[in-house]
Amino acid sequence: MSERNWAGAHTPKQLRKRRLRSVRARITVIASVVVAVTVSAGAVGFAVVLQSTLLDQATVAAEAQLDRFESLIDVSGPSALNDADGFAQLVGDDGRVLAASDDADEVPALADSEFEGGREAILPEDDDPVFIVSSEVDGGVLVVGVDDEARREAISTTALLLLAALPLLVALVAVTCWVVVGRALRPVDRIRRETEGVSAADLSRRVGVPGTGDEIDALAVTMNRMLERLDNAQSRQRRFVSDASHELRSPIASLRQSSEVMLRYPGRVPIEEFARTTSEESQRMADLVEGLLLLARADEHGLALSTQPTDLDDLVLAEASRLRALVAATSADADADADADADADGVESPSIVIDARGVSAAQAPADARLIARVLRNLGDNALRHARLTVRLSSSVQGNVAVVSVANDGANISDADKSRIWDRFERLDDARSRDQGGSGLGLSIVAEIVSAHGGSAQIVDVKGGGVRFDIRLPLNR
Repeated sequence: MSERNWAGAHTPKQLRKRRLRSVRARITVIASVVVAVTVSAGAVGFAVVLQSTLLDQATVAAEAQLDRFESLIDVSGPSALNDADGFAQLVGDDGRVLAASDDADEVPALADSEFEGGREAILPEDDDPVFIVSSEVDGGVLVVGVDDEARREAISTTALLLLAALPLLVALVAVTCWVVVGRALRPVDRIRRETEGVSAADLSRRVGVPGTGDEIDALAVTMNRMLERLDNAQSRQRRFVSDASHELRSPIASLRQSSEVMLRYPGRVPIEEFARTTSEESQRMADLVEGLLLLARADEHGLALSTQPTDLDDLVLAEASRLRALVAATSADADADADADADADGVESPSIVIDARGVSAAQAPADARLIARVLRNLGDNALRHARLTVRLSSSVQGNVAVVSVANDGANISDADKSRIWDRFERLDDARSRDQGGSGLGLSIVAEIVSAHGGSAQIVDVKGGGVRFDIRLPLNR
């Protein structure tokens, strides 16, 4: 969905809610709140420190004045205060003003309890702030004050500046975050729009990579890799469906053709031949469906394993016996056909030898039923391509058990070795059922072996032929 379509699908109220819930809005709000709290705490701390510093300075200045007036009284007596400059009062024990400077002449007497122990206080006179300290002297309490207007103005001015600067700073941070985060997320929004334009009908499209080397660049690369995986998966799925349809069409067509012949021309086709055709094609369909179901379970990671210690050599020997019986049955059918053919030239084709002399003891944790399926698929594949010999072997090499099935047929090219494990992949171009199989056997082998944590390899045999090695770990 394009940005215009996305906007058109929502009301203005919904769009505002979405914008407020966006990453851009959340980052802006969080940054603004953090800055507001931090700056507020710093402003309060600064104001407290400033007030304390100015208060100390005022106290030092007042105490200096107090020392000067004490010295003046000691030298010239209390009456010397009347002609002195500054703010000073000598308050008697009875609470009367005994002497006062010109600045404190009209100020009422200050009670001694207000300044007991030399504590400071604020005394406004004519709306002028004065910082007061006191000290006991002979004849009463000497109260001295200094001008406190500068300290008060400094504190009030600083407070006003901080109160005015705080919202401006928060607003500046909010605007900066909104702009910077918006620009940083602009490639993300572009990637979102380009991704929305990718449809199931065309997964070949890719998003543009900024090339900045940052997280946005990594996101674009990851998105393209995901699209590539989806494209490959869809291609495999389409090919899988096409090949499955192709494979199922052949036995169905064969069954239908045989049935139509039987219906239109009763008695023309021997019942034994019809039964054999029906049985073979039905078995082929059953094997194909079973293989498809197994691969589907493997794709969904649902290939359940009943793992237990399994004697792989017994499974290999059982497969060798099955292949020998199959070879014997095939040879018997060929001899019968040759006897029935009056024009037969009498040349006998040598039967394939099943060699199991390389089988030795090998045990590994595995699902015996599935490993038997692996051996059967490999055995059928080897028998299909062998000229004279199929060799089966088993052994233990280090921490893995190795099972091998080899044939002396044609070698496999390096280009074909990578694709031979693909589903419905057959090296014969004619896709013959008799020569090429269904193309699922080796795919099933790869999936089962992978589910066991093992590996499947193709090795060329000297003198011609191919060997399939199945390696299963001894410890899982």
